[in-house]
Amino acid sequence: MPIALHALVAAALAVPAAPVAATTPRDCDEDFTARSRADLARITVLDPRPLTRGLPALADVRLASAEGTVDSTARPHRSIASGRHADARILGLPGGGAGARHAAPGPGGPAEVDLTAFRAAGLATAGAGRSTAYATWDDAYRCGRIGPLTRSATMLSGLSVLDGAVTAAGRPTSLLRIGPTGSTQSATDLVRLRNGRVGVRSGAGAALGDLSLFPGTPQEISVKVVTQPTLEAVAGTRPGDAEVGYRPAVLKVHTAGRPVHVLKDAGAVVSLGLLGGAAQGPPVALEVRLSLGEVRESRRGRQVSAEASTLRVEVKLGRIHVLDVALGHLSVTACAPAPADRDRPGPGLPSPFPGGGESPDHSGDGDTTSPAASASASASPSVPADDDGPGPVAEPVPVADGDPVPVPGPAGPAGPADPAGGTGGSDLALTGADVTVFGFAGAGLILAGLLSLLLTRRRPTRD
Repeated sequence: MPIALHALVAAALAVPAAPVAATTPRDCDEDFTARSRADLARITVLDPRPLTRGLPALADVRLASAEGTVDSTARPHRSIASGRHADARILGLPGGGAGARHAAPGPGGPAEVDLTAFRAAGLATAGAGRSTAYATWDDAYRCGRIGPLTRSATMLSGLSVLDGAVTAAGRPTSLLRIGPTGSTQSATDLVRLRNGRVGVRSGAGAALGDLSLFPGTPQEISVKVVTQPTLEAVAGTRPGDAEVGYRPAVLKVHTAGRPVHVLKDAGAVVSLGLLGGAAQGPPVALEVRLSLGEVRESRRGRQVSAEASTLRVEVKLGRIHVLDVALGHLSVTACAPAPADRDRPGPGLPSPFPGGGESPDHSGDGDTTSPAASASASASPSVPADDDGPGPVAEPVPVADGDPVPVPGPAGPAGPADPAGGTGGSDLALTGADVTVFGFAGAGLILAGLLSLLLTRRRPTRD
């Protein structure tokens, strides 16, 4: 066959391919987002100047963080999991606060990093630990598939604030000590709701070791953690699908070796007085206030957000806050999938990303700002997962003091909050007429011309 004929046949077979979206069902979902974060300690204020000299004040620092963020429309990564032992703003922190980080789509995981012990400018001391992060992504998540999106966890072997820099009853001690270990965990998933629709679930938890204020002194205040806290948010396309589940911690408070109070209800408070001060100087009257955090939630359309602190510890000298720290701070946000043919942001409008529209690469924590009416301890409105996807956050189970919160793995259904989930869609929008028919019509004309050319071609005559 002549070369020219080969070229014509190749041109005839080069039929324009239909866009991916053209073969994607119109009821596929898209634009779902999620974020979960857990901090072992969130120091709002640490001002040691009333108690000791030569140390700077500290504000807005997070220790032992685990975070997961998801945005189905982000590029190049749609899900990111990370864990680190502190913010990089703390002086003396090795490696700039780096920890484990894993993103998907991307190389296989999980990522695991050993964390070194550090002392930050004499203010806080953290023991060695470990962080793990695992992110997954499947394009089928945008069209009906269910399964896990992110998993992350961070563990530290102890944490102390102003270690040896203060005194109580004439003895050197620490202002606050957590140990022997403490850990945080976060997870995000796509789940199947009871009504059969796809939802997004975001969960966070913390495992606190025993707490002590002014440990080793006659005025020591100790807190034993009986049960660990968990927080979960589930978002669906309908208002009735939204659910927030919070289980507060149960704490036993002791002072001078005697039990004082049991904190088990959200918002419960106990205040204690003691004498403390600098190593050289007269003691001062300090007020210690311990309170269980209350959940705050916000529900707006397809988006639900919630946050809570396991325990807030305040040490005050008069009106001055020497220490204000939230232990076991949990924050979750979820935005349910929007059907491709509706709820799509208009021109110039941001994507409905929880916490203000940032992509997963944004380092924010997605904290909510609107107070919630009340905490809910009910299970999320999800049903056992399909066979095509493992389930993420199982029903919370009690753990021993200081043990890490169990990170859900690829296990099957494990209770009323069993996994599920998935969404649909594709990268290309379905717009205009289907050009495939024009491609096949053109190819037919070309093939007809080729056949006509072959059949009417005259054979060369022999001399």
